[in-house]
Amino acid sequence: MKGNKKKPNADVEITGLVIEKTFGEGSKSQHLGIFLETIAGDSLKLRRMGGNPFNDPELKKLLGKTVVVCGVAQTGLFIAKSIKPTK
Repeated sequence: MKGNKKKPNADVEITGLVIEKTFGEGSKSQHLGIFLETIAGDSLKLRRMGGNPFNDPELKKLLGKTVVVCGVAQTGLFIAKSIKPTK
């Protein structure tokens, strides 16, 4: 019997501003999170592949900067494989 294998999400590249805001307000999961505000106006929770999902000092260094990220986009979440600040 063959397993149902999902096709992995293709990498995408997005430009946006790195900000910090409340995630999960009013829930037990509420915490400050790092987000990518895209040019299109979307807000995606930003994580680095292999980074700590709750406290990533590398992402905190990018707060307030516009970056180009390459990685996997999911609903409300972007897992970055690479992050490059724009000039």
